[in-house]
Amino acid sequence: MRMLDLFSGIGGFHKGFEQAGYEFEWVGYSEIDKYAAMVYQERFSDAKALGDITAIQPGRDLPSHIDILCGGFPCQAFSIAGKRRGFEDTRGTLFFDIARILRHYKESGKPINYFVLENVKGLLSHDNGRTFSTIYKVLTDLGYTVECQLLNTKWVLPQNRERIYIVGHIGRGSRSKVFPIGESSFANISKNTVSKIHGIFKKTERLSDAFRIRDTSGNSVTLKGLGGGMGAKTGLYQVGTLSRKQDSYDFNSRVYSDQGLAKTLAGEGGNNDNKTGLYKLDNKVRRLTPKECERLQGFPDDWTAYAGDQKISDTQRYKMCGNAVSVPVVELVATKIRSLHG
Repeated sequence: MRMLDLFSGIGGFHKGFEQAGYEFEWVGYSEIDKYAAMVYQERFSDAKALGDITAIQPGRDLPSHIDILCGGFPCQAFSIAGKRRGFEDTRGTLFFDIARILRHYKESGKPINYFVLENVKGLLSHDNGRTFSTIYKVLTDLGYTVECQLLNTKWVLPQNRERIYIVGHIGRGSRSKVFPIGESSFANISKNTVSKIHGIFKKTERLSDAFRIRDTSGNSVTLKGLGGGMGAKTGLYQVGTLSRKQDSYDFNSRVYSDQGLAKTLAGEGGNNDNKTGLYKLDNKVRRLTPKECERLQGFPDDWTAYAGDQKISDTQRYKMCGNAVSVPVVELVATKIRSLHG
């Protein structure tokens, strides 16, 4: 298979498709964030760096045939955490670069068989639904049957992260194929990933408990609306005593009550759609570690820790994890596509 991974971040789509059993002879990725691109190249050394999507010329930079296109196109223009300017925002217009590439392959007589796009829930309601209608029309005019569904990461990982997934396929008829996907569908995804994460975090559906401090023998919730600002949704955990010598936790100087709201990312919670949380530890509050953030998105430990000999800062690691797609969610979508593709 050949994959074009647009707005690739740290490789959540690539990793999810691999965990679904896909093997690729060619992968090209487009990412303008310096550190995310470094991590991607570290983890997928054979992938071809394509740079800025706006500069990609399919006839020059891409192979003659591509099987799958993926893209978590920029969400800030549609997110309630941003100004929701949509296509008025430069980031919002980048969708049309996806369409430009799809159109090139259609006109060449070798249309890309499948695409998988991801964005925030706010895309559906932005501009009273007109933005999504425009996107839908552009994709269907290119000859694709388009399916979409809101999928929630909390079905498999302990964070409440609703995202719209849009799947397009050529020549497969008009009835639903990939969707709907329900919570029970996640029983079949990569169990190693899920068991590792749930060994650290315990999940419950009772979101009303998110503000409470819980004992380690009970359940807790990582996410709650407005925890740290619009778009940053976190809760608090009570954890056992750990000394600074045992781990390099970053302690926050403030102490939060169990009825208060958790801040995130040193006061920048919600910006860039980053989602991290705080833990109460020895009457102090600490942030989630970057490793814990990787686990919350379904990545292996230390996925973002380094690139070659360069150690990546915690600030960049938080940002990259916050902007990533949830790997097990992608894995399930990819599994459904694979069952159709054969």
